[in-house]
Amino acid sequence: MTNRTIKHIAVLGSGVMGSRIALHLAGAGFDVLLLDRVTPGTENESAAAARNQLVQQALDTAVKSKPSPAYHVGIRQRIQLGNFSDDLHRISKCDWIIEVVIE
Repeated sequence: MTNRTIKHIAVLGSGVMGSRIALHLAGAGFDVLLLDRVTPGTENESAAAARNQLVQQALDTAVKSKPSPAYHVGIRQRIQLGNFSDDLHRISKCDWIIEVVIE
């Protein structure tokens, strides 16, 4: 049996569960890639900030919730944001992928 080291984790879906899972994993010391859909209405824009607004808002809401799943202020830096259209290829560098998209 081979031991595997997990350092990078992708969370697919930034809703209530996904954003909080990402924060808990970042708090545990993992580097997290949090992906969701392209923000509706920004499909033709090229700016990543606009296209990732949906995932950004979900993460901000999770951090502000009471009690916050963020163990400390600095863990937000361990989470990279993206969307399925532009950033799905980045999961190839992850050691573990967690899917929590709506069905």
